[in-house]
Amino acid sequence: SLWVNLLAPGGHHAAHIHPQSIISGTYYVKLPPGAAGLKFEDPRLPLMMAAPPRKAKASRTNRSFVEMHPKPGDVLLWESYLRHEVPVNNGRSERISISFNYGWA
Repeated sequence: SLWVNLLAPGGHHAAHIHPQSIISGTYYVKLPPGAAGLKFEDPRLPLMMAAPPRKAKASRTNRSFVEMHPKPGDVLLWESYLRHEVPVNNGRSERISISFNYGWA
């Protein structure tokens, strides 16, 4: 399946997953200056209730969230179980992307 995302200034996509899919992805058509990329949540986060706090400058593999900053023409692929979100579009125009899912059935 695939769909087009038109994210107006001030808009965002709340954290979510893509059930019944294996691989998800996004092709970036237009990212105005100030537009957010894609923010991934560490899938271990719900299991780390008693873990020590993470350092502000932790390595990428030890962060609770990792934000990707694609450019127009880039494609990002990820496993569909990864919780992700699009932070607020602080750009002055629409952020345009095409997202898709791939599943076995």
